[in-house]
Amino acid sequence: MNQSGAKTERLNAFKPSPPPCQRQNGEGLAQHSLNDLPQRDRNERVHALFQGAAGKKKVADRGRDPSVKVRSVMLAEQFTDKNKQAEQELNPGSSAATGARNWRASLTLNLTKESNRTILKQAVHQGPLRVQRPFYPEGAQRPHIYILHPPGGLVCGDEIEINARVEQGAGALFTTPSAGKIYRTDATGHRQCQTVRLHCADADSLEWLPQENIIYDGAEGAQTLRLVTSAASRFIAWEITALGRPAADAPFARGAFTQTTQILRDGAPCFFERVALRGEGPGFKEPWGLQGRQVYGSLLAGYVQDSPQKLLQQCREALQTNAAIAALTVDKDLRWTLTRKDDLIILRALCQQSEPIKRLFMAAWSLLRPALIGVESHPPRIWAT
Repeated sequence: MNQSGAKTERLNAFKPSPPPCQRQNGEGLAQHSLNDLPQRDRNERVHALFQGAAGKKKVADRGRDPSVKVRSVMLAEQFTDKNKQAEQELNPGSSAATGARNWRASLTLNLTKESNRTILKQAVHQGPLRVQRPFYPEGAQRPHIYILHPPGGLVCGDEIEINARVEQGAGALFTTPSAGKIYRTDATGHRQCQTVRLHCADADSLEWLPQENIIYDGAEGAQTLRLVTSAASRFIAWEITALGRPAADAPFARGAFTQTTQILRDGAPCFFERVALRGEGPGFKEPWGLQGRQVYGSLLAGYVQDSPQKLLQQCREALQTNAAIAALTVDKDLRWTLTRKDDLIILRALCQQSEPIKRLFMAAWSLLRPALIGVESHPPRIWAT
């Protein structure tokens, strides 16, 4: 053998072993490249394809140390087990603890003011959750941010987390291009969770105006909206929830849905509400609940600096005399009430469809926005598509 051939053989002897065999129904060898093996192993690997288990054992036992591969696999399994154990201890209800299949997604946004312009300074996402570029239909001070979730909904074990902070002097309007969905879970009943945290303690204004959420029959959903504010904050936020799909004759007969809304003001609780509904439970039909209606919504607007009662009365009278809202009240059985908690305006609505509540909230938004934020309403373009 010449020197180059001997050198090649010595180098081949130190080549790493190929990955573990991938068996099909417990039989067969790995289909990785045979050209990566030394000639001797290559011949025996081909021979083993025709010799069955005896030939495969011969390949494993000859020419290499199998303990190296065994040790690597054991270390990998130990590392994975420790990660799962740590997650179970930190979060007993997580998919690692319950065995749920899940698709986690998170989005962190930070908006700041620079040179009389609000910019999206930070946008960090993990998983299928992100934003398009900011749109400025109202000028540089107040961008519209569209939050996109390409899968279109949550299935068993899915978790979505949105964190948005609007810094001092900045303003922003957040919305979604389409309705959110929480689909039917699996037989084990793994939960689908969405958590939204909005920080606007020093912001010029913040508006959270998403499309409605549709909760499918058999879902096990949980939704949390948390606003961190100060006494000087100016914000408008709404949530519209449709239970089941009445138009498709698919009511919310099974499953459960929990919705939590929290507002902190200068670090202290200002508003806390928790709605817990179970399929065909008393909360659907009783007078203190949904009164037999499938869609409900809440709009929160604060904080009114001057004469909150006067603003409340003006908005109430304007909505009562609005011909379009009056028609929805008669034709679509829309029910609504407008109240306040100190300087926080609260609008609630019930209906059999989501569209009448959206129209009611948009009418109220056009009345409250000039009084709270000082600018006329400017609906996002995505709402018209």
